[in-house]
Amino acid sequence: MNIFRFEFLKLSRKSRGWLGPILVFVLIMIAYPLTVEVSNLELGQSFFSVLWIATLLVMMLATEDIFLEDYNDGSLEQLSISDGNLSFVIAVKIFIYWMLIGIPISIIGFLFCIGITNSSQNSIYVLPIILVASYIFINVFSFGNALSLTKGSVLGTLVTLPLLLPLLIVLGKVIVAINFGLNYFGFLLLLLGILSIIIFIVPMIISYIIRAHLE
Repeated sequence: MNIFRFEFLKLSRKSRGWLGPILVFVLIMIAYPLTVEVSNLELGQSFFSVLWIATLLVMMLATEDIFLEDYNDGSLEQLSISDGNLSFVIAVKIFIYWMLIGIPISIIGFLFCIGITNSSQNSIYVLPIILVASYIFINVFSFGNALSLTKGSVLGTLVTLPLLLPLLIVLGKVIVAINFGLNYFGFLLLLLGILSIIIFIVPMIISYIIRAHLE
């Protein structure tokens, strides 16, 4: 509980770390209908593609230095040599980032979905998808940033973006399922299954990578 509170306070006091990505997401959502000259029907159909890509970009931006500050001030080194569970601390850190960034942009995306598509029912279906997808994105990008901890964020982006392309395809299929009344809950369960594996495996892998950087 102390670790959760410490990580929450640390990120919440660093407003640039959580407010910046949220503002970027809002800017993309506002700019999309203003810069595209299409009918309302076409606007609603293409909105979801912009929503998924905007969520992906914002999660990539948010995790750019998720471990860098702790690496530079020696916190990660202290955790790695102490009796504490480094993978648990990493999982908590990722969860805090999702709570302060992923959840707000999911709610904002839900509200824009209602306004642009004029369909509250579809928007309700989309909300849990955004929540789960943003958590998956932030875990995968955290893994990439751990790989490139001492080499810059470009390497992490190059490694992780191909891993997320299948997820973007699944998200596109989700919208088709919602529009045609197909097996939406099957896709939701698939995403939850992927997330349940990732939230346990990714922090463990990241802990090994960080220890390798520290040796």
